Amino acid sequence: MLQLLKPYLLLSSICICVLFVSCRISKFKHASSCDRVVITEKTFPAVLFENKASKFKASIDVLKNHLTGIIIVKKTDSLSTHIVFVTEIGMKMFDFEWKNNEMNAVYVFEPLNKESLIKSLKTGFKQMLLLDVFNRHAGLLTNKNIKSYYDIEGEKHRYIIADTANGISSQQIFIKNKKNRFINYTFDPEKKVYSHIKSTQFGLVKIKIELNRIEE
Repeated sequence: MLQLLKPYLLLSSICICVLFVSCRISKFKHASSCDRVVITEKTFPAVLFENKASKFKASIDVLKNHLTGIIIVKKTDSLSTHIVFVTEIGMKMFDFEWKNNEMNAVYVFEPLNKESLIKSLKTGFKQMLLLDVFNRHAGLLTNKNIKSYYDIEGEKHRYIIADTANGISSQQIFIKNKKNRFINYTFDPEKKVYSHIKSTQFGLVKIKIELNRIEE
């Protein structure tokens, strides 16, 4: 009897999983209204400061490794922003440069230097830190389940849930209707900063990144 139940239970689990993913993306697809807007820092607060380095205590789980240290994000000139991860013992793991709307790897510690991994990390930090969001067109959408969210133009199935007063609460990115990355934000309305950011990437390359802002 148990042997007969196993295929049924497996099939049921698959069906529930498919239904769950479908429902999750469907709530974004059926907006009751849509306005075309340009996202600025008046739309919702930025993660990074304009003329000041941002520092975060960082935890990164990747390739069965748990790495902890500090992420330093700093503008080095008017066009370039560097994202540097240094471990607790002072070893630099990577240095990414955001310039001309592209993220490039300036340095990567050799054991991490795998093409698919570096691509995922670059995309993850670009999205987490909102480097590619401002001054872009988006659809401001509303429905009965979500007050307001932004559908970024040119990026299929990338949604930002936010409001002006409380900042971003989450980003959800789907690929072929399957959730690829979920980014959660904790916003401090008094200090006007994001105190905590957590990103989870699903799929073949699984990465978890957690950032806690260091107050200067």
